[in-house]
Amino acid sequence: MIGCKYRHALRAKHLGSRVSVTDDIPTPNFDTGQSGRCRCFRANMSRTSSKMEDPIASTEMNNPTMKRVPHGDFGNIALLVLLYVLQGVPMGISASVSFILQEKGATLSEQGIFSLASWPFSFKFLWAPLVDSYYVQSVGQRRSWILPLQVTVGLSLLFTAGHLDRLIYQQEADIRVLSTIFFLIYILLASQDIAVDGWALSMLSRQNVGIASTCNAVGQTAGFFIAFTGYLVLNSYFEVQLGHFVTFWGIVFLLSAACVLQKSESAQENSADRCVKDAYQQASAIVRLPSVIKLSCILMTRAIAFSAAETLTQLKLLERGVPKQHMATLSACISPINILLPLFLTSWTAGERPLDCVMATWMLRAVVASGASLIIVLTPTDMHLTDQVPWGFYIVLFFWMSSYTALSTVHFVSFMAFYSRISDIAMGGTYMTLLNAVSNLGYKWTETATLFIMGSLTRSKCCSGPGGITESQKCSVSDVKIMCNNAGLDWIDIDGPFHLVVLMSPVLAFVWLRLARKHIISLQEGELSKWKVE
Repeated sequence: MIGCKYRHALRAKHLGSRVSVTDDIPTPNFDTGQSGRCRCFRANMSRTSSKMEDPIASTEMNNPTMKRVPHGDFGNIALLVLLYVLQGVPMGISASVSFILQEKGATLSEQGIFSLASWPFSFKFLWAPLVDSYYVQSVGQRRSWILPLQVTVGLSLLFTAGHLDRLIYQQEADIRVLSTIFFLIYILLASQDIAVDGWALSMLSRQNVGIASTCNAVGQTAGFFIAFTGYLVLNSYFEVQLGHFVTFWGIVFLLSAACVLQKSESAQENSADRCVKDAYQQASAIVRLPSVIKLSCILMTRAIAFSAAETLTQLKLLERGVPKQHMATLSACISPINILLPLFLTSWTAGERPLDCVMATWMLRAVVASGASLIIVLTPTDMHLTDQVPWGFYIVLFFWMSSYTALSTVHFVSFMAFYSRISDIAMGGTYMTLLNAVSNLGYKWTETATLFIMGSLTRSKCCSGPGGITESQKCSVSDVKIMCNNAGLDWIDIDGPFHLVVLMSPVLAFVWLRLARKHIISLQEGELSKWKVE
């Protein structure tokens, strides 16, 4: 799926966010009953991206008289949007680097190594209590972290820009060094995200706390789009080099620190020892609950059936010569589905049994995922030889992308609604943060494992002829085809492992659903007390 592996990186950020997403939308109780038809009961529930909402903020946001933004909050909102946009920029840059590596013939195993760079957002709950608790009082609880982190990220990008030619464009790209650099940048971004989300709660007026979640979603999505799609377009049409592009954003990070420095922060009382100790004790108690253990097993295995289609399809399209700017444009066209569809899905996915929607559409998603095999078969391999745009192929690709993205979003929103329902409000944000971390980790390990396993099984292409067989792991399909034609050899497609794994998606999904269905039903039934810590 184009951009899917990076969308999960964005979700990792939203899943770990500490600011609630409050939707003033009446949502039903999804109950199929014996007839299989839905019976809807209105309920004013909220969908949270990581944390149970503040009841005061929720009440005030739902009050029509309080939805007008006070003049004094406009500057604060602008600062929040800026900080969230900047958080999305390095993620977009890392996505661009992955595209460039694939164009240069990086193996799937090398892509697997690079995918490890985005893991820190899955584990930021491990140090979140430290960021929340320790600070310099004279500087401010949040600015004590944001200021040095902004400067460090900016300097890291400037350092990276100065070495990109050597790390990427030399004959053999240094994947491990690149992965290490971006891994460290992701750690810095995850730490900054903790501080920014916490600052949003005190920076905005009480009736506008819910706006912080909008700043979060809009800002980071825009940052990723600007850095990913923006660079690919600038590089394709204006020959802007990645090093210059990264240098620009490094300078922007440094300048943004000046904006943070100009913003004052009121002192907040905090007991570091007590807060840190309580947070870790809460997390330990939650993970020992039998229901949480069962749910964690479901979350850690649910992505297995879809991982090949989500992780490999974009790489196979690049390998077959689809221009990266076309892929970026298609990904941008799909973005509204990720942003807007959850608003419409809430009426069907939130309620007492939100996972019923997952079970009802599980096999449909698997069937659509298997369509990735057909997409690769239909991909023209001569796009590098002609200026003619294969509109028919792109229409089919867009339809497939839209269908799969919609089903993936349905499942995402359903699970998020379930987390909101079962989380013990007495545990604050700890409960939601842990569930979301496990959920995201379930995607990350399958993505990385798929890349490594398929990398050990797959050869890009091979040419056969009187001289025997020549295999290539380092060249794109278009490059290999040119070499084959110049040598008078036949061009042979050996994408067999990819097609086999993708076509197995419905089988794997069926087996998973048969094993997990009774557990999903049992998790949704019964009293909420089984999710509470004594």
